[in-house]
Amino acid sequence: MTLQSRSTPLPRITIVTPTLGDDRYLEATLRSVIHQDYPNLEFIVVGDDASGERRRVLEKYQSHFCWQSCAPRTELCAALNLAFANASGEILGWLEPGDMFHINALAVIGGVFAALPDVEWITGRPFNFSSSGMPIGIKHLERWSRIRFLAGGNKYIHRETTFWRRSLWERAGGALATTYGAAGEFELFLRFFRHARLYSVESLIGGYRTHPGNHSADGSHRRYNQICDEIADRELAGVSGAYAAKLFRRLTGIVAHIPKVRSWWHRYALQSIYRCPGPDWHSRIVMRGDEWVLEK
Repeated sequence: MTLQSRSTPLPRITIVTPTLGDDRYLEATLRSVIHQDYPNLEFIVVGDDASGERRRVLEKYQSHFCWQSCAPRTELCAALNLAFANASGEILGWLEPGDMFHINALAVIGGVFAALPDVEWITGRPFNFSSSGMPIGIKHLERWSRIRFLAGGNKYIHRETTFWRRSLWERAGGALATTYGAAGEFELFLRFFRHARLYSVESLIGGYRTHPGNHSADGSHRRYNQICDEIADRELAGVSGAYAAKLFRRLTGIVAHIPKVRSWWHRYALQSIYRCPGPDWHSRIVMRGDEWVLEK
């Protein structure tokens, strides 16, 4: 099926970049947004008063974005809430320093949402950038299901390649929770799942930069996973039925304490829960000719 008219106007997209941490890759992130040349973009950079290298970079590109000032030592999710509260875009998302867009990423995002008005939430094919900025590690394009996600099959919806309509953001509460640290994005996505399907787009949109200093490269990643699991446990407990998913999570908790079994479980059981075809799989979004379509 195709729902796109070539005359459909592209929606206004708001991209937020918070400048609260490492400045080494900030310029590359800003350039990846600015060089998209998307005709209906609102770019908001949010942070506290900049100094040193951060100030130099922001002043260099300040004509390309709106600056939103926050108090010193503002937590990430609170800073994002401030920016989104002042945003005007129909489509929302954020890109943290270090992460970057692929070429024509915003054209993909705008084109998909313009073509498919019933789609409220999308995520592209995940991939990484090396510390030097080379695209590497293009990954499997998942098909997402709320119950499989809650069962624990895959907790990593890649934020840098995920975007949503403002209407979904507002129905889900219109703010990130500020009590979970970096796991606030995970909790937000769980709330999105209550209201809308997550559709996978067969395209490279945004990539996560792997480098010393991000939370996947240090010990905080274990704490992040623990918080995500606690959030998912509470969410699943409130879902009526879903007995298989609840049993699967309990088994995952048990084998986590058995080293020899844990490795096998994560490699095979957890992988299979979101890669085996099933009736809860949603269509993917792919390009056929010059149009975005839903494909089983």
